[in-house]
Amino acid sequence: MGEELLLKEVEMAIEAMDSDGDGYLSLEDLICLMEEGGEEQKLKDLREAFEMYDSENCGFITPKSLKRMLKKMGESKSIDECKAMIKHFDLNGDGLLSFDEFTVMMQ
Repeated sequence: MGEELLLKEVEMAIEAMDSDGDGYLSLEDLICLMEEGGEEQKLKDLREAFEMYDSENCGFITPKSLKRMLKKMGESKSIDECKAMIKHFDLNGDGLLSFDEFTVMMQ
């Protein structure tokens, strides 16, 4: 977290944190990882995670960008399912997840 790693080091780190052995970090694995660092590091890590989901670079997680990221992680969800997932944590009802809403979701 916050350091440059070689590919082999990254693979070893994922293997060590991968709770179900599928080769991917689940949301629960990511949360455990985030809880290990200090508050400043947690915020930085959350920002990096948020930016991975904000593939449209609009400052929000949209249903389309959530669908795209979930697909990369091996989960197939419809746009309607992604809208429902976002709605659960969408505090202002705009249909998007801001960084602040994402932070609430991850806690």
